[in-house]
Amino acid sequence: MTVTTAQRITFEEYLSYEDGTDKRYEFNDGELVVITPATVFHNDLMMFFAFFLQSETNNSHHPYCVRVNSTEIFNGKRTRRPDVLVMTLTQKKGLGNQPDILHEPCLLVIEIVSPTCRSVDTVEKRQEYAEFGIPEYWIVDFLLGTFSVLSLVNGTYIEKVYREGDRIASDIFPSISLSMNQVMASI
Repeated sequence: MTVTTAQRITFEEYLSYEDGTDKRYEFNDGELVVITPATVFHNDLMMFFAFFLQSETNNSHHPYCVRVNSTEIFNGKRTRRPDVLVMTLTQKKGLGNQPDILHEPCLLVIEIVSPTCRSVDTVEKRQEYAEFGIPEYWIVDFLLGTFSVLSLVNGTYIEKVYREGDRIASDIFPSISLSMNQVMASI
């Protein structure tokens, strides 16, 4: 849901925006977009991926940082707060004590498809993340039982869809062993 303010706000105003509620927003070219709270199931999936990827990062000694629904990415017009995001440690250090917003592509984003936001998660964000240059985008659709890994090639995502016991392949995490069955069994 987009919240229309009396005046369009700037990105700098967004960074310190406070309306006295617990609502979370994304910035969309001067307007605020309310972020719907996640379901328990959605939160469980986010935490599974965060723990799984953090374990993989630690075991493989990747210089990565895993974030759950906290770091935003800003493409110059709008922000997005992916369910799970993987950035480099250099990117994390570069944030310092600034707002937790990346202005350059992270390595990987994961979106868990919400039934009420299906087209946002699978169409809008796909286009935005590709334009922003995010190398890998995972779409987890528990209603369809699919796990898609999208790899950016020449500005366009090439999608590979996995089901049930299929082991996914990731360029960012080449040694992982993960299937949709494992994901579903974990929650």
